[in-house]
Amino acid sequence: MVSHGPHLNAVEGPFSEQTWDVTVPGLRQLLDHWLEKRGERDCPRWRDIDLPAIYKCAPNIVVKDAVEGGRDFRVRFWGTAVTEWLRLDATGKLLSEYFPANGREQILKSHREALMGDTPLRRWGISVYPDRGYVAFETITLPLANDAGARAHIISMSLYRIVDPNSAAPAF
Repeated sequence: MVSHGPHLNAVEGPFSEQTWDVTVPGLRQLLDHWLEKRGERDCPRWRDIDLPAIYKCAPNIVVKDAVEGGRDFRVRFWGTAVTEWLRLDATGKLLSEYFPANGREQILKSHREALMGDTPLRRWGISVYPDRGYVAFETITLPLANDAGARAHIISMSLYRIVDPNSAAPAF
């Protein structure tokens, strides 16, 4: 078991892969919106993303600005469902300020991979929360450009569910 801080232990994962094979409906909705807004470019600009158009996804979305090319990431938008699941509102904070130190390099690596990659980054796993038990998550992360067209942001959507460790985990 890998510890991710005093309130979170990973029991499975987190795993990640770059893939276009995104089948979970909510995650697929974000990917389809991103693809539509991308057009012929390698990624859309942050200003192209229309959160009201994907309002059902918005509570599960986080947008982060890359700091110094991805040395760190500052939270620009933090959805309400993410706050409810993680019991944390990190709006305006650097990842290095809120993410536990012993898992930070792994998440920074995946954020950089999503920022610079040409394929969506999918992450998933199961963690143990002392007050809730086993929580499964699945996330898709995609790059966004600034107004000049340079990759400068990432947009993620995460889905969470409580799972029974003694039975097969249901799909999202």
